[in-house]
Amino acid sequence: MKSQFLKVNLLLAALLALGASGLVWAQEYPSRPLQMIVPYPAGSTTDIIARTLSPYLSDKLKQSVTIENKTGAGGAVGVSALKIAPKDGYTLGLIVSGSVIQPWLTADMPFDVRKDFVPLSLMYAGPYIMTVAPSSPSNTFNDFLTYAKANPGKLFFGSSGTATTTHLAGELLKQMGSLEMTHVPYRGSPQVISGMLSGDVQIYFDLYGTVKPLLDSGRVKALAVSSKKRLGVLPQLPTLDETLPGYEVLAWTGFALPLGSPKEVSDKLGQAIRSVFTIAEVQKKISALGVEPGGNSATEFSQFINTEYDKWGKLIQAAGIKAP
Repeated sequence: MKSQFLKVNLLLAALLALGASGLVWAQEYPSRPLQMIVPYPAGSTTDIIARTLSPYLSDKLKQSVTIENKTGAGGAVGVSALKIAPKDGYTLGLIVSGSVIQPWLTADMPFDVRKDFVPLSLMYAGPYIMTVAPSSPSNTFNDFLTYAKANPGKLFFGSSGTATTTHLAGELLKQMGSLEMTHVPYRGSPQVISGMLSGDVQIYFDLYGTVKPLLDSGRVKALAVSSKKRLGVLPQLPTLDETLPGYEVLAWTGFALPLGSPKEVSDKLGQAIRSVFTIAEVQKKISALGVEPGGNSATEFSQFINTEYDKWGKLIQAAGIKAP
């Protein structure tokens, strides 16, 4: 009887110790600098926003948050790196809209965006700007449609990688506009823009924050926006939906940790991230880049990911878009 009583007491003591250690871990976290994996190149809108948020997040956590760009494969290189990162809360990263598209168009994906991560919060969501080179004879979207139909097979559209939202934006334009264009994948936005300026590609969809310097300097022309509503920062720019009803492609990025990270830590980090988005200055800076600031809950972000995954699967299959 005494032996059994002793075993029960030891078990209770062990459970209390585990609970206490978890509480101490959460209270002490973070006790050293954090690293944020950004799956897109420096200069991209995602990178700009990550670097904008970093000092605010550092202030909330009382630890520095450094950015590491791990690029390639339309964001899949960086997202894959996050999957295998240490599960201690000191390496967070970004999962992206391409992460829910790639499984439908790419074989042997190294991760499942729905199952391999702990979602924390959405970072931003927003439309693409359809741009063409200044040498293009098209000054409006209707001009472009007329020219493209008169020159089948002569136009090339760039993307930041196969099976990304920038790729899908061009594929949907082909499908819905009944156009013959050729896809040319690049490593990221800066490389696509170089390709456009050199004449290798004639069309590219990118976020306003990335192409704004090019628009301001006249190095590219904006023809349309990929959302169903016009963009507040470019109200004169028509939507593709106005000419091709039903057209809509939005990009998004959100914060996550590798699956298996302690819940106490993910809760604390998620709370810090969401509190950053309540700062008026942060909201203003992100909105100025033509996207909507994030800051939703972990549950809401998880539901969003699943909804996006199903939505794009149905859309890709309905449009008949095939893997290259």
